[in-house]
Amino acid sequence: MASGTVTTEEQEPFDTLVTEIRATFPELLIEAEATVGHPAAELALASATAQLLVVGSRGRGAIRGMLLGSVSQHLLRYSACPIAVVHQTPAQS
Repeated sequence: MASGTVTTEEQEPFDTLVTEIRATFPELLIEAEATVGHPAAELALASATAQLLVVGSRGRGAIRGMLLGSVSQHLLRYSACPIAVVHQTPAQS
């Protein structure tokens, strides 16, 4: 996206997902912001004010699924807070 802003089309599914997660885990304080930029850089910036970053992993197969992706690797090096890398379970696939 060249404009540098999140479109309404992009924002709506994001907001829906965040609302569902907040409803499922009401005891958690969840801060979510849709941004435009490289995921690793944006998350590293967000880590400056976060207590924990939770990121997903696509896990492409038994062996490759055990490896961390480029975003997770970047965050391990440059995050200012702890990171949790969450892999999908077979039931979630």
